[in-house]
Amino acid sequence: METAALEKTIDKGIKFLSEFFPLKTYLYFPLLYSSLFWAIKRPGEWREKIFSWKVFPAPAFIKVKSDEFIINFFEDNPALHKTYEGEIKKRDIETLREAAGCLYRILGLEDPFLSSLFLQELEEGDFRRIVEKFDERVSQSLKDIEAVEDEPRLLNSLRTFAKEMASLCSDLISQDYILKMFSDLLKEKIKEKND
Repeated sequence: METAALEKTIDKGIKFLSEFFPLKTYLYFPLLYSSLFWAIKRPGEWREKIFSWKVFPAPAFIKVKSDEFIINFFEDNPALHKTYEGEIKKRDIETLREAAGCLYRILGLEDPFLSSLFLQELEEGDFRRIVEKFDERVSQSLKDIEAVEDEPRLLNSLRTFAKEMASLCSDLISQDYILKMFSDLLKEKIKEKND
């Protein structure tokens, strides 16, 4: 696979998104990444999944989980365990449950849109910042996308982008490798656009 072909497809993706979101480059990565993710992981469900982040389980989902489930969620992830070690030791279920309401959607359910929306924080292991900014950032992205979501060209452009990327990546063995390589290239292209 040629990196140049991937870069060209990413450039096209950024170009069409800039028509819909000229000043909202923070949405480029989550939209393109989740488009590719669903095209690779579940191509038959692509249309239903592309905007699935809007119908995620509400925090009520976490509220009904047992205290043991919440504790296990933090203990089973070494980075989360380290970050929330004090709360785990004190069994501060209220704080852990609130954090789990945000983090479980990203780390437990592995939503590609939310994961890429908080990619910088995930790479830095800054889970507390994710929790702090979660509602604000998700609400803003929902508002920004809803403003153009009914525009047929947006969904068609995302579908075309995902198909082109998936066909370029189809010869690679690992889906995780594809997504990582794509992620690195896309971040570089968005940074170039912002500079």
